[in-house]
Amino acid sequence: MKKDWKFWHWDHVGVCLTTALLAAVIGLVSVNLSMFNPVEQAFENFHMTDVYYEMSRSEDIELNNDIVMVDMVELRDRGEIGQVIQQINKCHPRVLSVDLLFYKEGDDVLANAVLMGAIDEAEEPIVFSSKLVDYDEETNSFETLISSFFAPMGDYTFAYGNVKQDHEGGIIREYTLSQKLQGEPMYSLAYHTACLYMGENPHEQEINDRLIVFGDTDFPVINFKDVKKHANLLNDKIVLLGTFSNEEDAHFTPLGKMPGMKLQAYSMLSYIQNRNIKDMPVWLSILIAFILCYFSSWINYWVPRLWPKVDSYIISAYYFLLAALLVWVSFLSFMYLKYNVNLLYPLAGIALIETARPLYEDSARIIYNKWHWRIFKNSIYLEDDDD
Repeated sequence: MKKDWKFWHWDHVGVCLTTALLAAVIGLVSVNLSMFNPVEQAFENFHMTDVYYEMSRSEDIELNNDIVMVDMVELRDRGEIGQVIQQINKCHPRVLSVDLLFYKEGDDVLANAVLMGAIDEAEEPIVFSSKLVDYDEETNSFETLISSFFAPMGDYTFAYGNVKQDHEGGIIREYTLSQKLQGEPMYSLAYHTACLYMGENPHEQEINDRLIVFGDTDFPVINFKDVKKHANLLNDKIVLLGTFSNEEDAHFTPLGKMPGMKLQAYSMLSYIQNRNIKDMPVWLSILIAFILCYFSSWINYWVPRLWPKVDSYIISAYYFLLAALLVWVSFLSFMYLKYNVNLLYPLAGIALIETARPLYEDSARIIYNKWHWRIFKNSIYLEDDDD
């Protein structure tokens, strides 16, 4: 057997290509066979950012100083809700964001009058939630806006509260800045509120889908009965009024099930703190995967020849340390450089290469012995046959 290292060798490229082929076959099988649908959904629902959020959260979670949530889940009467809005107005928040929909006018004229009076008396801006429906794929636009009954009665600010979801019941990781309503831009509740808080005018941006950064921050939550007591806490802040403990308005997130109002708060904070995470392009992730697979192929070839008695332990330790290093570097990149490293292809590659390498080795030996292809004549995997 030749005892040179042969780091640069086309056999290692062959192992990488076999790994890619094996990954492609597994991908096609999981997509086209219903029995593998749970596997496919598991991959779709898993993102490395979920791991980063768990790594970044500590026991001592700090309360955010920009956003305060007021929970009024116990209230149903519009007159009482109007009184709460009046109390919040007296605390002089910088922006009041109302994550509620008052669909129909109803028969309680007095309650509606109290609610409308509180809204019209407000000195600070108020953003009301609405809902976009009837999406038209041809125009890439929504056709209908469901908003509160008083929308036609004055110049009120409405923003959509729709959440971005890949499929019903899926994990929510992103929010949008704007959507089209009958061809015209409309802004999300989170984005519009954040812009008013920062003194900006909302506008369409090149990057519309933004990652919600669930960091080690939480938000103060006060009951509607305690608004007067916590007037200083609400002053000059974003006050988010809604239902904090309503199970009907809860969504799955990387941190578990979360009230819709809290999800809106994290979206607002992500924009306020300019946490626009840049995603690694797919081509770069594939390039990194190829480099790691190539190096791993070289390691897998030489370790058994240099340390045959302990090769399995060394290779296992190598893969463990490599995966840990990838996750740690990616975590630091996400937290400090605002760059999301796509680890799907690198991790898949190093997970499959131990299966792909013997598959390539056997294929090379069979092809050469049967058809004598010259390309395999100098294969490093056929050197053992010449000993």
